[in-house]
Amino acid sequence: MKTLITGGAGFIGSHLADKLVSLGNEVIIIDNFSSGSMDNIRHLLKNPNVTVKKLDLKDHSKVLEEVRDIDIIFHFAANPEVRVSTTHPRIHFQENIVTTFNILEAMRINNIGKLVFASSSSVYGEPENIPVDESAPIKPVSVYGASKAACENLIYTYTRLYNINAVVLRYANVIGPRLR
Repeated sequence: MKTLITGGAGFIGSHLADKLVSLGNEVIIIDNFSSGSMDNIRHLLKNPNVTVKKLDLKDHSKVLEEVRDIDIIFHFAANPEVRVSTTHPRIHFQENIVTTFNILEAMRINNIGKLVFASSSSVYGEPENIPVDESAPIKPVSVYGASKAACENLIYTYTRLYNINAVVLRYANVIGPRLR
């Protein structure tokens, strides 16, 4: 299967790349390396089934050019800095919402039908109950959480309008090797 991972040099994306490669998939890693690191994927560079491309997903024309003939997209690229979202909200609008829109548009235009999106438990804000149930109200208290909620809504709309199948994963407090 031909797979594409945005944010594939990041913490979660690089572990996913390892797994997809071990299963025999062709893996294309797209990253702008602003928070991801080549060190996370260096061990994959000699594998003939792995392609790494430095790309800014805010550039719609480049995304359209690069995101084609793919079986499934794992859209894990985002600015993960919750604190930065308070002082520089435009960064999260551009790097989370605009990039997700560009991926969805590339999927629509190039007839790519499968998406896995890395969201965040930040969409819940201050939850009323712990553990948080998936049906809990979406009430983000940070621009980061709001940007992830906006992405989820865009994805939901595209699944309804353009025959895209999507899964949204709401990660919470991830830790492990390769974490920044």
